[in-house]
Amino acid sequence: MKAASTIGGFFGLEPSGDPPAGDSVLARWTSAGGWSGFHNARSAFAHLVRGLAPGTVWLPRYLCADMDAATGSSVRRYGVDMALALDDAAFEAALAPGDLVAAVAYFGAPVCNRLREIAARRADVVWLEDRAQALDMGAGMPGAWRLYSPRKLLGVADGGLLVGPVSDLPAPRLAPPPASHAGAAEARAAAVTREQVEAAYRLYVDMERAHAVTDAALSDRTRDILAASAVEDMAARRRENFAALDRRLSDRAAPVVARLRGTAAPFGYPLLLARERDAVAARLAADGLFCAVHWRELGEAGTTDPTDPVASRLRDGMLTLPVDHRYGAADMERLAGAVLRALS
Repeated sequence: MKAASTIGGFFGLEPSGDPPAGDSVLARWTSAGGWSGFHNARSAFAHLVRGLAPGTVWLPRYLCADMDAATGSSVRRYGVDMALALDDAAFEAALAPGDLVAAVAYFGAPVCNRLREIAARRADVVWLEDRAQALDMGAGMPGAWRLYSPRKLLGVADGGLLVGPVSDLPAPRLAPPPASHAGAAEARAAAVTREQVEAAYRLYVDMERAHAVTDAALSDRTRDILAASAVEDMAARRRENFAALDRRLSDRAAPVVARLRGTAAPFGYPLLLARERDAVAARLAADGLFCAVHWRELGEAGTTDPTDPVASRLRDGMLTLPVDHRYGAADMERLAGAVLRALS
């Protein structure tokens, strides 16, 4: 089977091409202020935490465990509901001046209204919008820092961007990025057969495991790709693909999908399944359709309370279908049909 027949999984480096029509991804992401580029998002977050030295870092209970490794500080968790909106009656009262709160733009949706309302009242707290899954989500929370992770949005080999008043932080002492991290993306771009795609994926997994908190800088290659990629073209394709899946799969959609309808650039189309999630994912993968699980590692290594019913249900049931700019209507038709067959 040809590599072009696969859908999902990680993707290879995008070509720079001609200058983008309209805003580039880099211009859109950094238009709100100063910025610093790091090897990955967890390193950018760690730099913010070190510079601010907050008394407590607040993270949602449903979040990639990478953020825990980056804090180096006292961490507390706030609850979210099945729609990934704040659901924690004690949260606002527990905030102390100088605390740092990470508010997540899940799957590219705007941060929930309740968190935005609290942020407007609590200017004594530092707010960070985690936009790791947000290609383009508009203005966002006034005065908040922003964190971007382009690797899963554009397929670049590295990158974490911290946007905000970076001159207020100690200047980062960044080392050159490791050249080895481009290898998986290059292998994926060159892959022709299914076997080559699978070999590139194994290399990608190894590279992802090597992405730790580091003092390495954003690579020039990634910066060039971000500066040459037209954000509007990518966002439009994501909206079209999301809508195509929504027309056929809305009855199995995760509750957060209601907040994603009309979003500028959805990250993916999240389903909320039950015990069959892993079996469905395996059946799709066997057909060359690779869908992400967010986040399987929750409840391990102290990342969150494994008894939390919402985080546990989301961990065990979420399956995110790809909608990115690599695909079109025929791909979404194929993907939706395969999902429905796997669920039947």
